[in-house]
Amino acid sequence: MNNSSIALMIYGEPGSSKNALTEEKYKKLAAYFTEKGFTVDSVLYHDSICSKLENELLKYAAILVWVNPIEQGTSRKHLDTLLTGLAKDRFVSAHPDTILRIGTKEILYKIRDTDFGGDTKLYNSFQDFKERFFDRSQTVRILKQYRGNGGNGVFKVDYSKSRNDKVIITHAAKGDEEVSMTIDEFYAAFKNYFDQGSMLIDQAWNLNLINGMVRCYLSGTKVSGFGYQEINALYPVINGVYKKPGQRFYYSEDCALFSDLKHIMEKKWVAQLQEIGGVSSEMLPVIWDADFFINKINSDNPNEKYTLCEINTSSVSPFPESSIPYIVSDVAKRITN
Repeated sequence: MNNSSIALMIYGEPGSSKNALTEEKYKKLAAYFTEKGFTVDSVLYHDSICSKLENELLKYAAILVWVNPIEQGTSRKHLDTLLTGLAKDRFVSAHPDTILRIGTKEILYKIRDTDFGGDTKLYNSFQDFKERFFDRSQTVRILKQYRGNGGNGVFKVDYSKSRNDKVIITHAAKGDEEVSMTIDEFYAAFKNYFDQGSMLIDQAWNLNLINGMVRCYLSGTKVSGFGYQEINALYPVINGVYKKPGQRFYYSEDCALFSDLKHIMEKKWVAQLQEIGGVSSEMLPVIWDADFFINKINSDNPNEKYTLCEINTSSVSPFPESSIPYIVSDVAKRITN
C-alpha cells in the first residue's frame, strides 16, 4: 500500500467513462491532492463488481466515497460490507458505522434536547405510529423515513384544514404536488416504512422555512464552508404561487454572515453530537454537513436563531471550494497518524 495513494470512489455502470478526476464536482479536489504530492485515482463503484473492487482497493491508503446506492433504488448492503472490510487497514470516509450513528434521520430524535434540537418524535412500529401520530396540538408535521436523500421519503402532513376525515400530503421530492387522503389511506401509504424493523421520524413543521436554509460544511470537527439556499423543497405556497427550489450559494468558513454558527458548532455542538452519537473525531467524515433553519434572523443567540433540519454524512457533494484544503489536510493526518 502506498501511503500517498488516494481513491475517489464514485458510482458508475461497468464500462462507464465517468471519471472523478475530470468531473466538475471533484476535479478541483483531485487537483489539490496532486498538488500536495498525493497520487489520486478515480474508482467506479457498482454492486456487480463489488468483489473485484475489494482487491483493487487494497493499494490505497485512503478511500473517499461519493456513492449512494439508495439513489439507484438499491440498498447499501454490498457497499457497506466492502467499505467496512477495507477500513480495517486504511482510512475510509464516510465509514458505514459513522453513517449509521449520525447520518440517518434517527439522529434528529437523539439530539432533540440539544441547543439545535426541537419537537421531534420517533415511531419504532406501525402500531406506535397509529396510536401517537395524530396529535391535534400541532396540525402540520414533517415525516421522514429512516434513510433517504434529495427529499425522497420526506413528507409534509397537513391536517389543519381536514374535511371529511382527510389530510393533505406533500412529498418533498415532488414539491408542489398535494395529495388528499383519508386517514385509512394515509396509514396504508406509510405502513411499508416500518418493514424490516425500520422507523419514521416526526418533526414539527417550521414556518421559518421562508427564511431560507443554511448548510454548514465540516471536515472532521472543523467548519470548512457554508451554503445558503433561499428556496427549498416544501417551501410553502404563498398567494397561490409555488416557488421551485433555488440555487445554493457557497461561502467560505470565514464568512461573517455565519460566524455565530461556526463558533457554536466548533466550540460546543459538534462535541455534543459526537457524545450522543458515540462518534470519535477519528470517525467523522472528511466532508459532511448539517442543514439549519434560520428562525430569528437578527437574534444574537445562535441557539434561538437556528434549528437543525438534518445531517448528511455520505456522498456530500458539491461542496464549497473552501472545503478542499480542509479535506486534503484531514486525509493527510488520518493516513500518517
